[in-house]
Amino acid sequence: MPRPRLPVARPLPRLPGGDPRRLAQAVSARVVNQLAAPSFARRAARHAMLPNGAVAVFFATGPENLYQFEQWRRPLEELASRRPVLVVVDRPDTGAEILSRSTLPVAFARGSAALEELVAERDVRVVLYLNQVEPNFRMLRFPAPVHVQIGHGESDKASSASHQHQAYDLTFVAGQAGSDRLGAALRGFDPAVRTLPVGRPQLDHDYPGAPDWAPGSGRRVLYAPTWEGDRPSIAYGSVAASGVTIAEALLADLDVRVIYRPHPRTGRASSTHAVADRRIRELLRAGGDRHLVDEGPYGWQWSFADACVTDVSAVAYDWLATGKPLVVTEPAPTAQRPPSPLLDRLVLLAPADAGDVLARLAVVEPELADLSRYYFGETTDRASTARFLAAIEQAYAR
Repeated sequence: MPRPRLPVARPLPRLPGGDPRRLAQAVSARVVNQLAAPSFARRAARHAMLPNGAVAVFFATGPENLYQFEQWRRPLEELASRRPVLVVVDRPDTGAEILSRSTLPVAFARGSAALEELVAERDVRVVLYLNQVEPNFRMLRFPAPVHVQIGHGESDKASSASHQHQAYDLTFVAGQAGSDRLGAALRGFDPAVRTLPVGRPQLDHDYPGAPDWAPGSGRRVLYAPTWEGDRPSIAYGSVAASGVTIAEALLADLDVRVIYRPHPRTGRASSTHAVADRRIRELLRAGGDRHLVDEGPYGWQWSFADACVTDVSAVAYDWLATGKPLVVTEPAPTAQRPPSPLLDRLVLLAPADAGDVLARLAVVEPELADLSRYYFGETTDRASTARFLAAIEQAYAR
């Protein structure tokens, strides 16, 4: 009897800097995923039948980026009550996490042949992309579906106006700010034709995870820094430069209760950020259960917290829609600072002034309501969800 054939190992990716720890993690993940591929394919097939004529969410990335999927999970599950939706993955570890979190069916397609079969046999009509990773182009080569970039958050970061947007048939933007941003940055890009505003449908859903803090037990301040970035131009994170000082200043006010929510990738590219992150956690845990190191679901913080300190990131724009006090930190000098009505209006918190964070939170910015409408449009009475569902129908109509 012939021996069963084992999966053929693919070449390992070349990692910047040759970090032995990251190389070992990449090797381990690659081997584990290769061995798990056959069993996961069977598991995904048993979980649910793949629908025909579906909206496909293409998510070809690792589980470290699942926060991007979580940003859209509830709106996509609501969409699935109107149109068939499936999630396409190319890694068993990512797919297993999605199966455990969501009711959406998962298609496992490791390479071009599997994608060809999926698109043809299931008559995929619309493809949604939550990020700008290079594997997106494996799916973008198919001309039949309508390809839509929806991103995973509104912000004025440089990545929010990338020439990669030219590859998609449509980009769903939060509001007029997104259309203006792309029109100004991209040559030959007509936002009137290539963008559709959908607001922030995430705001229309309830989210679990809030701590059981009694009303009136203190002012709840969310400190939600972004990660350090993997190159100087996107070094927006404040943890290393300001984080410890911000935490100490908040803790000095005995009426404040801190919710510390670092980006899931904090410390992955910088040991300095990793050390500062550990110190902030130590400071908060020294207060027992009065404060929270938040690593759970995202979304409940919008209604639960009274004020927010964050970096140049999507969190700042989500918080803008709440109308509550907001402080945004100054990014590193190397970070690209694109035009931004929000950032131009706010006085950003520099590292040297981090100890004054509570005084900054006390300043009321009367123009934030107008800015919220510019970035998101109308957000009351589930207006965002209505625009998102209508935009999907427009994509189908193409």
